[in-house]
Amino acid sequence: MDRLIILLAILLMVGNNYAFDIPQALEVPIEEEFQLTQTQFNLLYSVFAIPNIGLSIGGGIMIDKMGGRWGVFTFSLLLGLSQIFIFFGGCYHNYSMMLCGRAIFGIASDILHIAVFKMVAQRMPKDMGTAMGLILTVPELAAALNSFLSPYLFEKTNSLKIPLLFGLFLCFLSFLSGLMMIYVDMKYEKVESVKQTEQISVFNFKLTKPFVIMSIITTLMLASYVPFLDNANKFYHERFGFSIMDAGQIVTVGYVVAAFTSPVVGRISDKFTNYRPFFIVVSTIMFFISHLQFYYMPLTISPNYYSVFGLITLGLSYSCFSSVLMPALQSTVPEDMLATALGLLGIIENFCMAVVPMISGFVYTIGGGIDPMKNVDIIYLFLAGIGVVLSFHLLIENILLPAKTHAKLPNALDI
Repeated sequence: MDRLIILLAILLMVGNNYAFDIPQALEVPIEEEFQLTQTQFNLLYSVFAIPNIGLSIGGGIMIDKMGGRWGVFTFSLLLGLSQIFIFFGGCYHNYSMMLCGRAIFGIASDILHIAVFKMVAQRMPKDMGTAMGLILTVPELAAALNSFLSPYLFEKTNSLKIPLLFGLFLCFLSFLSGLMMIYVDMKYEKVESVKQTEQISVFNFKLTKPFVIMSIITTLMLASYVPFLDNANKFYHERFGFSIMDAGQIVTVGYVVAAFTSPVVGRISDKFTNYRPFFIVVSTIMFFISHLQFYYMPLTISPNYYSVFGLITLGLSYSCFSSVLMPALQSTVPEDMLATALGLLGIIENFCMAVVPMISGFVYTIGGGIDPMKNVDIIYLFLAGIGVVLSFHLLIENILLPAKTHAKLPNALDI
């Protein structure tokens, strides 16, 4: 039953991950047809996150109060509706409608993740590394498919309609998967022996130092991963000499590596929970190394296939992030406040997700020269570097903390 829940959760997130990266796969055609600057294009990603700066915490509290099932139904439905706006915006070259759709999509996607995590955490608390790794990385194969398929469909039809319509279709299928997930969860529901007596409120949530530090690390790593891949097609096209079509195919390497390594990393994370602080350090270092590779690889006119090693490292980094850092973060909060905690995390995550793409677009625009994308990667190096420092701080504190005191901490990192 647990495996079926994970499978349905993965299928639920497929439409989300595919549709999220459609602009990235069609960056050049969208910029040309809508006559957008780099900053205006990146706004399609910033507006995805801006509403959630204030709404994530409210969504988290709602999920804790009303349950994960309600969240899965409501926000998977909203996800599909938002894609309708994006589809018509693309068809009629209405940039404002696309922005509106992306904003709604962002709200739905963010809270849908919280709802799924809530349901999964209740079902398999001891296997969170494996479960979270699979749910976060396997749907990335849909993002990889998007990098192949969206440029191909555009090339064949010379229109944005078919690529956007296919994204809408997958969102509909994901909604059906969400309904099945709710049905299975209800069918095999365990009888709760303890009733919740305390009302869920953000004021009841107590911040712990491990939660705060890991929230910051999580945000920094996500900010060095997602916005980079949002412009990865253009990055590989301009810096490493790939055509738009080939760049889309090369970028999929990172997604595939993350998806296929996460089950192994997740198992290791679940088995050796005491070593999670060390694994977090490894994850942040790999993020940093991947961007070092991108930064120092030379600008080329012909395809530079050595650049794929940066994507392999980035994929491994995200695998560790999903299978180690996220479960470790969730272990620092009580289960009945999990969605609220993820809502608080969402505030800082979405702030970064809104700001970083705009900064990168601005840096690209003013950078000039023959290699403006290299300047953009400095941003991601900086973010990953801060994450490395904080992860070492977390590791040192965990080592120095006396074993006796450590055992008494209710929200210790390695519980």
